[in-house]
Amino acid sequence: MELSLLHAGLAAGTALAVLPVILHLFMRQTPKHLLFPALRLIRERQRRSKKRLRVKNWLLLLARMAVLALMALALARPTVYSEVPLGDQSVPTALGLVFDTSLSMNYKDKDKTRLDEAKERAREIIGKVSDSSLVFVVDSSEAATTGLSPAAALKRIDGLTTHAVSQPLNAAVSEAYKQVADCDRPVRVVYILTDLAKSAWNAERPIEGLDKVAQVKSGTRGGQSKIATFILRLTPQEIHNVSIDSAEPSSSVATQGEAVEVRARIRGQGKAAVTRTVEFYLDDVKKGEKAVEIPAGDNQIVEVPFPTPPRLTEGVLHRGRVVLSGAPDPLADDDNRYFSFKIQPPLKVLIIANYPIDSEFVADAIDPDPTPDSPRSYLVDRNTAAEFASRDKDSLNTYACIFLLNVKELDDSGWGALNGYVHQGGGLVVGLGHRIVDAENYNGTIPAQLLPGQLDRIQAPPGSITLGKVTDITHPVFQKYGKDLDSQLAQVPVYKYWALKPQPQPIEGTRTLLSYSDGAPALLERTFKGSKTGRVLLWTTTLSSQGSTAANRPPWVWNEFPLTDSGWAFPILMNLTVPYLAGTANERFNYEAGENVLLTLEPNTRYASISVTGPDQKKTEGLTPPTNELLEIAAPQLLGQWTVKALTTEKRTITLGFSLNPPHAESQFTVMRKEDFDPIFGKDNYVLAEDVQSFRDKESISRFGYEAFPWLMFLILIVVTLENFLANTFYKETPQTRPAGAAA
Repeated sequence: MELSLLHAGLAAGTALAVLPVILHLFMRQTPKHLLFPALRLIRERQRRSKKRLRVKNWLLLLARMAVLALMALALARPTVYSEVPLGDQSVPTALGLVFDTSLSMNYKDKDKTRLDEAKERAREIIGKVSDSSLVFVVDSSEAATTGLSPAAALKRIDGLTTHAVSQPLNAAVSEAYKQVADCDRPVRVVYILTDLAKSAWNAERPIEGLDKVAQVKSGTRGGQSKIATFILRLTPQEIHNVSIDSAEPSSSVATQGEAVEVRARIRGQGKAAVTRTVEFYLDDVKKGEKAVEIPAGDNQIVEVPFPTPPRLTEGVLHRGRVVLSGAPDPLADDDNRYFSFKIQPPLKVLIIANYPIDSEFVADAIDPDPTPDSPRSYLVDRNTAAEFASRDKDSLNTYACIFLLNVKELDDSGWGALNGYVHQGGGLVVGLGHRIVDAENYNGTIPAQLLPGQLDRIQAPPGSITLGKVTDITHPVFQKYGKDLDSQLAQVPVYKYWALKPQPQPIEGTRTLLSYSDGAPALLERTFKGSKTGRVLLWTTTLSSQGSTAANRPPWVWNEFPLTDSGWAFPILMNLTVPYLAGTANERFNYEAGENVLLTLEPNTRYASISVTGPDQKKTEGLTPPTNELLEIAAPQLLGQWTVKALTTEKRTITLGFSLNPPHAESQFTVMRKEDFDPIFGKDNYVLAEDVQSFRDKESISRFGYEAFPWLMFLILIVVTLENFLANTFYKETPQTRPAGAAA
């Protein structure tokens, strides 16, 4: 705190407070000595009350001294400032203005967006600084800034707009601190204009460089030793909003005949329940609408499903959107949600097995109803090892993946065909089992180039073990069902498996995805990088079953994994394995603004040019063709449907695309509280104003300080009243009491 005096010379008048003391010492009367025979009683009474009278006189003296001192101090007009006085308009100022330009600042209240309100407050702030001040306008979507004159800053502020992609305000404030601290203006202050949405802050990260800008060099007259920080909340006290939190198809890549459902999540916030209409559009055609009631409260979620038509065109990207209609909404940016998905023909799968029972469980899991008229996601072909050896190698490229199940051995031609298939981007599943595969054949030179491990011996643990625990639950084969799938696998009994030889060095591209409960690997993966990534999955136990759950099991029973009594894990894993190996499980067409977009191109294809067009159809950007099948588009921002056209060297055009939506956190409106800012700025290093009036009051106090004159006058009145009371009490005459029996 700082203290200034408008009339500092008058403060010397406080020395007059000693005047009553001087008068008391130099003007007191000398007592007269009178001889009176009856003085004994008077002197005795005087001795008893002498101390009490002395105390009373001092209290009165102090009261009169206080009156004189307070009157002199009041005439000096003292003013109390905060730690960072801003001074008046004549003092040059280094002014930092940090604007939150995230989409939530488009929230309307009284026909004015929060960004419009921020601009209005900024104009008011700039109007209070001198023309020689420097203004640093920092936008949360672009932290870089330079010093501007007040007039130029106003033009910059008028051009501010919201953005779908914004960095945390921490970085913007850090940039403002840096510029203001390095400025030579004597007064330094930073204003942060925001709706206090948590989505705009990194609440766990302090402002970078805060320790360096907390103390800056003192300037000339009116300078300061610390940067003042004001945070102005622009959000209305009562928020009401309805938004589309998400709207995505059940599958980004669906097979013809597969049911695709678009499930929209509607989020409501407010004290009153509202009814809105949700409209569903697919390929620019309205397919349906539903009226939904959102209950009162914060973050109320209502799910609205929309089925797509049963037959859609294959090979093209289908685009749609979900729209909120009905009552006006204060934030329109979250009333639309875009989505895209692709329909592909049924994937072809080849199963190599010498005995029908060895392929039956896998085939039934991925194609349970093989009748021609039924909707099918996969078409299964079966070959014996001999039939596979006689196949044309080029015909393998038509298969999404190949299963090699319980086959004792393959000749070099068969292993060579699989090796070429995988290295060109194909997917292979190898299932070992009770046919006692030839370990020497599987450990040969060509298989060693494919398999993620070498076979050692058949392991039969005492009693039984289980499939244990998923090593990487984020892997595409396990991610969709997560912990539920993990708990299912932990209950599947396993009686035998192939132990693998320990390797002096890990095989490149190999990792364990699933382990038995005794720690041995159950499922391993090996990947091969190229124009398209090839993958091999190795199950060290069988993917078929001929046994029962009886106590005396035949020796060929290795596990109960494929049996229905063991739950739903087996068919789920088989159905998730095929699209993963086919490369369609990772295809994604729906993104939020700010994310890098990855699109899958045709493998083994050379491209002459690639162009990207935004939703406004006004800007087409050329990209350098990638060297592999993945095309990356860095952090697009314009919301809506994007189109990508790739021209091959053979003059063939391939059309791709994706949908871009705002971050759903922008519509949640979780407001930062004061205690949330303490880890970011440090306690007592900022002033938080909850509304405009509070902001004006706190800024006025920092600029002009507390005027102490009214309080001093009030205190003088109290002291004068006290002095008068003490004087009347101490010196009032006591009425004379007539002795008993005296004459009237």
